[in-house]
Order: sequence, then structure tokens, then C-alpha cells
Amino acid sequence: MVVTKHIIPYFKSKNNILLQELQPMHLQKYYETKCQDDQTTGKKGLSAKTLRRHHANIRSALNFAVRMNLIPFNPADRNVLPKQEKYNASYYTVEQLEKPPIESAVYLVAHYGLRRSEVLGLKWDCINFEEKTISIKEVRVKYGKTVVVKKPKSESSQRILPLMEKLEDYLLHLKKQRKKNKQLYGKDYVDSGLVCCWPDGSPMKTEYLNHKFKDILAKNGLPHIRFHDLRHSTASYLIKHGVSLKEIQVWLGHSTIGITANTYTHIDMETKKDTAQKINDLFSKKAKEAAQ
Repeated sequence: MVVTKHIIPYFKSKNNILLQELQPMHLQKYYETKCQDDQTTGKKGLSAKTLRRHHANIRSALNFAVRMNLIPFNPADRNVLPKQEKYNASYYTVEQLEKPPIESAVYLVAHYGLRRSEVLGLKWDCINFEEKTISIKEVRVKYGKTVVVKKPKSESSQRILPLMEKLEDYLLHLKKQRKKNKQLYGKDYVDSGLVCCWPDGSPMKTEYLNHKFKDILAKNGLPHIRFHDLRHSTASYLIKHGVSLKEIQVWLGHSTIGITANTYTHIDMETKKDTAQKINDLFSKKAKEAAQ
């Protein structure tokens, strides 16, 4: 992409400079041009780090030309590249450095029972801090090696959930940290708009989420569960606290209440047994009091 999108178009626009005519000054001009902001489109210039990748491509190609005796020396060896910006780690505290990148995904799934594809597709513009809502309207799914961003699989999956007070504080803090990260990474920041992403803003891969979650459980001596089981844990908690299956269906985004019932019938029965035991204990207590 570097070659086809940047290098070839640039040198074609310079009347196709011949390989034997290429001089260090031509390459120097290329680097200087690429690092400048485009005044017409407003697009920012490339960072020093990115330019070094361009330089590596050019230098490698010209080294081959030298070996083939097409040119006497490599002009890229004589260029002066922009210095890489020093990054300032003052934005990070020790606690933040110790937090795993998947923390935000785990936090959201544990509280809302979101699907993995839903939490990976959640963007900041889906969170309305004024109206206190979170809208589930996009998912990120992987088909083979291709990642696709699309609407959820059913209308019931597209839902608006209330923003919990505890989550609001957490997300506001996270959003501020994302803004600091954007300043920190500068031109290398990937403005994906995703809530759950790497510090540089780039999307998090599904397989990393699964692997890292498993790793965290093992390191903390916790029982092994799948990442998706966090969703089931949320449903179990709701059932055990008396929330109806219909309410849980809407909350989890199931297309029918049958799916909810079939998935969580065993938990519902356990709750009913607990209720039955409480009623039994209550009447047993009354009977003992009456007998005394």
C-alpha cells in the first residue's frame, strides 16, 4: 500500500524520473512533501515514524538495483530523515499501565451482557451522556480473515440501553484517556471512534480478546470460562434477582423469548427452588410459633 498509494503516484507526477537519474535530493523532496499538511484537503502529513517505513521500502528497492548493477550507489543512504517525536509517557499512571487493554470490553460485557461482536463494534457516538443511553447499532464480526462492520443480525439486537451511573463515570474517564492517547500518538493515532481499542486507537482483534481474557483468568487463579460466558453471567444474575425472562430477552437482544427461556431455564428453575425453600421456611417458622 505504501508503494502503490504514495511512492509510485508521487514519482509519476514528477515526469517519471529514470532510475539512473534518481538523486538523494529527489528522495529528500519526497520526504519533505509527505510530512507536510495538505492545505487543500486539510489532511495531515505523515509522521516521522511512517516516513521511516516509506524510506525502508525505497532503500530496499534501491539496494536491489545496486546489486543488479543498475545504479552505482544507493541514493537513499544519503538522506536525512525527520527525527521521530519523543513520546511523553506522563499520561499514564502505574495503575493504568497495569490494566489490560481488554478491561473496557470486560467491564461493558459484565454489566450489560453484550455480545462480543457488539462490544467490539461499540463507538463513542453510540453513547449519549446527556440522555444517559447506550445504543447497540453496529457489530464487528470476522469471516475468515476479513473483519466486517455491519448492523446487528436482528431488529431486537438493535437496542437502546440505559447508561448506568457507575458505567458513566468509568466511560467518561476512559474517553478522557482516549483523548490524551490521541495527543500522545499524534499522527500515528488511528481515529477509529471505537470504545474498546488499543491505546493507539486501532481496533482490537477477536482472537486477542479471547486469548487475553483466558490469560487474565489463569493469572488470577479464577475458574476458566469463555469470554462469551460473561454474557451468560449477566443473565444469571438478572434471573436470580427476580427479573422476568421477557425483560432479560429485551436486555440481551434475543429475537424471541423462547431463546431466552431455552438458554436459561435451568437457572430459572434454581431460582424457583430458592423461592420455594424460602416459602417453606416461612411456613415452617409460622407452624413452630403456633405450636409453642
